[in-house]
This record gives sequence, structure tokens and C-alpha cells, in this order.
Amino acid sequence: MPMTTHPRSSRIDRLSQRARRIVAVATLTGLPAMFAWSSFWLGTSVPNLIWGPVSFLLIGMTAVGAIVLYRFVRDRANLGSTSLDERQRQLRDRAWVLSYGILSTVVVALVGVLAILVLGMERVVTLDPNLMSAVALCTGTLIPLVPIAALAWIEPDQPEDD
Repeated sequence: MPMTTHPRSSRIDRLSQRARRIVAVATLTGLPAMFAWSSFWLGTSVPNLIWGPVSFLLIGMTAVGAIVLYRFVRDRANLGSTSLDERQRQLRDRAWVLSYGILSTVVVALVGVLAILVLGMERVVTLDPNLMSAVALCTGTLIPLVPIAALAWIEPDQPEDD
């Protein structure tokens, strides 16, 4: 039995597409930006008083953004969901295709950068524990969020009630 569209009741449910896109970008960039900021900070004399709040702000962007996106999308991004109507299934499928495209682009870009560094510039790339921890945390946190963010990104605004 298809799920009927129920009236959107919370502010999150009524977010405009533009606002959802801002939340999606902030969510997907917050954690990697925190690791980049931390790497930059280690090579400077920036005091801990500045480093800490900026790091927590960037982590918070991902955490709060994830909550907002999960609340907006609910179970509509789940591939196994059988309670979606045809329009919702089409949006879900488009979101998953977009997700695969985004992830493929990121992987190809990273491999390309590494190839240029190693083969073209003859640099040595060291995968130390700090870098691998950052990669593991970003991967484990962000990959499940990509389809959610993609669905929030592509879903059109709900029509205004009269």
C-alpha cells in the first residue's frame, strides 16, 4: 500500500530546496574541513582557544546537518522501502544514481591527485595513522549520508497550502 503524503508539520519538513542544499553541502564538508583545519593548525602558532571552537563548529556542522537531513528524508532514501509512491520511488532512485556519481567522482579525483603526486611529481605519499583515521572517520560518517543529502538536494519544494 503506497504511503500517502501527509502534511508537513515541522520547520525541517518545510525547508526550501535552497536551504536543504545549503544544509547538505555543510553536512558533507564539515568533517573533512575539520580534519583539514586540524592539519593546517598543527603547522601554525594558532592558540588552542581558536582551534578548539573552530573544530567543534565544523564537527557540529556535520552532526546537526545529518540530524536535519535524516529528519527531512526519513525512510524515503532506503532502497528496501516498499511504502513509497511512484514519485517518491523515482526521486529515491535518482538520489541513489546521483550518490554513486558523486562517490565515483570523488574516488577518481583522489586517485588522479595521487597519480599526479607520485608519478608526475615523484613525491612519496605516506599513509600515516592520523591520515588513515581521518579517512576512516570521514568515510564511515559521510558515505551513508550521501544518498540522504542527494535526496534532500533533488526533492522539489512542496506546494504552498492556500
